[in-house]
Amino acid sequence: KYYLLEAEEYWCNDDCEHAKTSYNKAIYYAKEHKFINEEALACELAAYFHLSLGDRNNAVNYFTKAYESYHQWGAFAKTSKLYEFIQAEFGFV
Repeated sequence: KYYLLEAEEYWCNDDCEHAKTSYNKAIYYAKEHKFINEEALACELAAYFHLSLGDRNNAVNYFTKAYESYHQWGAFAKTSKLYEFIQAEFGFV
């Protein structure tokens, strides 16, 4: 959770390079420690971060990882909402 909060703080302070690094650390450590819910959230927030930068390719990759992680965790209502957002924003899933 620390790296995710750090990433969000960097993003709020327009420090994009450090934000990218912290999002990736948050995802890596959540996955390593099998915190699937934290991994899903970190992927989703990283996706919104990349989308805000206009980096649609990375955004869709992170959204896909978030979708898969939420589904694996069993958060089906969340996967449904995320599916709708991805469909509307990118036109596919």
